[in-house]
Amino acid sequence: MEQIDTATTFGKAVLAVIALTAALLVYESVIADKSGKEFAPEPDQTCEGEALKVKYPYKGGMLDPHACKVQCEDEVQRYIVYTNGKATQCQILPGCLDWGEDQGITCVIP
Repeated sequence: MEQIDTATTFGKAVLAVIALTAALLVYESVIADKSGKEFAPEPDQTCEGEALKVKYPYKGGMLDPHACKVQCEDEVQRYIVYTNGKATQCQILPGCLDWGEDQGITCVIP
């Protein structure tokens, strides 16, 4: 493998491109990461959207099946209502994760 002479203009340009690429990667992966901040309702906040009734009770934590999947198909915001009267919020559109269920956070049925 041939080494790049960093004293030449070409070598300096290559180093600048590498440094810029590394800086952009750090920015995108750490500084600009909004995935954890995009949706974080408080416990017992009022549920948003239309009720999605399921035929199983809420026991806390991740449950099967993936109930909120339907909101990615029809683009209607939803929350899950369980047979024991508990409710959890689906991820805010365009997402369709069972967010409240997965995080163990319930919401209040409006």
